[in-house]
Amino acid sequence: MHTPTLFVLALSTAASLGARQAPDLTPYLMADRDAEIALARSAAPAAISANATVLVFTRTGFIEAAPGTNGFTCLVMRSFGAAPDDPAFWHASTRAPMCLNPPAARTVLPAMLAQVGWALAGTTPAELKAKITQGYAARRFPPPADGAMAYMLSPNQHLADVDPHWMPHLMFYYDRSITAGTVGAGGFTAPVIDAVAGDPNAPVQVFYIPVRNWSDGTPAAHPAAGN
Repeated sequence: MHTPTLFVLALSTAASLGARQAPDLTPYLMADRDAEIALARSAAPAAISANATVLVFTRTGFIEAAPGTNGFTCLVMRSFGAAPDDPAFWHASTRAPMCLNPPAARTVLPAMLAQVGWALAGTTPAELKAKITQGYAARRFPPPADGAMAYMLSPNQHLADVDPHWMPHLMFYYDRSITAGTVGAGGFTAPVIDAVAGDPNAPVQVFYIPVRNWSDGTPAAHPAAGN
């Protein structure tokens, strides 16, 4: 699936739900598109992100703002990329820059963008859960491809108000046959973190691996990052 098709997927999904009361998206928008592109690229080292496709968020969902040549896709995910029943699902301050590698862009990103489209159309959490489950059951969304991963190394990320920058980390995506025990993953102080906040409606297992440095090479002053 080519990247532009993903945008069509998200937008057509939203339109198919009919007229509903959508949330006010003003707090989630970034007025400066160039600033959002730069923030998205900061998720990975410049050697990767400089040649990546970049998506930016608009009132109709994510659109392509800069084409890429290396198969990576970078974007600044908002809070409604979280599990539908996450208490912070509509948390306007969240800015989560991420760069997905080619396998993840092909097999993980489609479901992410579809969820965004449904959320913007006013879909309830219960409906979102059902649609996610149905999407995977019908094979509309494929399982993560071998090697699917994403960089989240932006020193300017804002993931949660309590610990905005948290730590630089890599995310690895598997199907649910790979369990936490398979890799010895544990809580948020473990070398490999089991993403307990992952969406239980999606048959996708996510592991976080903290790293020492941000994408610009500066050290992360966080105990769990090894400092």
